[in-house]
Amino acid sequence: MNPYETERRTLLTPVLLLLLAERRGHGYELVHRLVGMGWPEAESAHVYRVLRGLETCGAVTSHWDASDHGPARRVYTLTHQGAMELALWFVRLGELHGTLHVFLERYVQLTDAVALGDDRPATPLPTDHMRRMRK
Repeated sequence: MNPYETERRTLLTPVLLLLLAERRGHGYELVHRLVGMGWPEAESAHVYRVLRGLETCGAVTSHWDASDHGPARRVYTLTHQGAMELALWFVRLGELHGTLHVFLERYVQLTDAVALGDDRPATPLPTDHMRRMRK
C-alpha cells in the first residue's frame, strides 16, 4: 500500500463518524455512502474493521436489525462520545486544511512562475482541476 492510500485509510475514521452523525446505517450502506465522500472504491472489509474499532472504543454502538425482506443487518449509531470525537476531528482537519491550502497555493504559484519562464527548477504543471481550486 502506498503512503497516499495509508493517509486516505486514516481519514476513514472521521468520515464514518460524520456519516453516522448524519444518520445511522449498516455497513454495506455506509460503503455506498462513502462514494459521495470521495471514496469510490472503499474496501468493505476495511470499513467493517474501522466500525468494529469505533464500537470497541465507544464511539458507535450497533444492534441487529431484522428485516422482513432480507437478512438481519448490524446497524451502527453514533454515541455521545463519538460525536465528541467527531468534533475533535473537525478541529484537527480544519488545521490540516489550512496547511494543505497554503501548500496547494504555493505549488500553483511555483508552476505559474515556471510556465512564465522563470529560471526555477522545472516542476510538473498543475492540472486544470488544481487551477480551479485556487479560484
